[in-house]
Amino acid sequence: MERVSTNFTVADYCAGMRREEITVNHDYQRSDQVWPQLARSYLIDTIIKGFPIAKLYLYQVTDVKSRKTRKEIVDGQQRSTAIYSFYNDEFRLAKSADNEDIKGKKYSELGEEYQQKFLDYSINVDLFIAATPSEVVEVFRRMNSYTVPLNAEEQRHASYQGKFKWFINEVADRLETIFIDTGVFKEKQLVRMADNKLLTELADSFLNGIRTTNKEILNALYRDKDDQFPEQDELSGRILPAFNTFRQMEPIHHTELVKPHMAYSLTQAIAHVTKPVRKFETLFRLQRPKALDWRLAMPRLTALAQAVERAEDTGKYGKFVKASGEKTNVKSNRETRFKTFCEALVG
Repeated sequence: MERVSTNFTVADYCAGMRREEITVNHDYQRSDQVWPQLARSYLIDTIIKGFPIAKLYLYQVTDVKSRKTRKEIVDGQQRSTAIYSFYNDEFRLAKSADNEDIKGKKYSELGEEYQQKFLDYSINVDLFIAATPSEVVEVFRRMNSYTVPLNAEEQRHASYQGKFKWFINEVADRLETIFIDTGVFKEKQLVRMADNKLLTELADSFLNGIRTTNKEILNALYRDKDDQFPEQDELSGRILPAFNTFRQMEPIHHTELVKPHMAYSLTQAIAHVTKPVRKFETLFRLQRPKALDWRLAMPRLTALAQAVERAEDTGKYGKFVKASGEKTNVKSNRETRFKTFCEALVG
């Protein structure tokens, strides 16, 4: 068999699909399920911004009687379908897109500049020529043999294509700079979706209260919110403002207080203090939202950071230090950190 690497512009690729020169081979596709709107919107947004998407794999077949050649999509059905559907004006981009010029719009409603970016985008394709179906199957079997095992978050990301997954993905994209600049994550951790895990655990706490979480609990959240996710706007209104406030806390950036398990508790406290969270009220009751006084709050937070760095597990901050250094995923320790941060923020 022969493998040829080539490129199609979106315009050429869609024209080939329209002429049925490029078709889906359902024998190779793992699922016929159509991606939800958020997933398709995210792909088109990626293309318009010029970011790379995963390579597509086509199998070139020639009919000896008609002497016509067609290309069958053996990997990339959902991506191809989403691109072709947008090309045909069949769906709108998500209203949550961060570009005001394209959000909520169909292809025909985009400005000419963005239409051109979409049509000119280069799709990377591997084309299998003079191959048998069994050889194509063997290619993917061998490719998968060398794939790095997925961690729990990557498995969830691969398994679910519903509203909750794409909400977490979108929020992670919007917070990437904050995560890197403040020291919560390094680039390598973002590649393995550590940020998605943190955001999933935060979402779970706002929905179900602060508790010990594990793989099964987080999987259930993705599953339960896959089709219906009415809390999306509420969670977005909690998480994004909390991390924007977190960004302003420069004295504690790159300290112990921005490790992921600490950021989990600190952003919960910020969200609760500025707009009380019903699920957190039994832990720290507030009569009304409070404006943060940085002159008072930052010295307290800095003192907490120093206590953790010095491992001062006795004295004024002893309980907080212990809750920050051992069994950090356990409910009781999470509650201790949350209450301590609330006290530091409002006194």
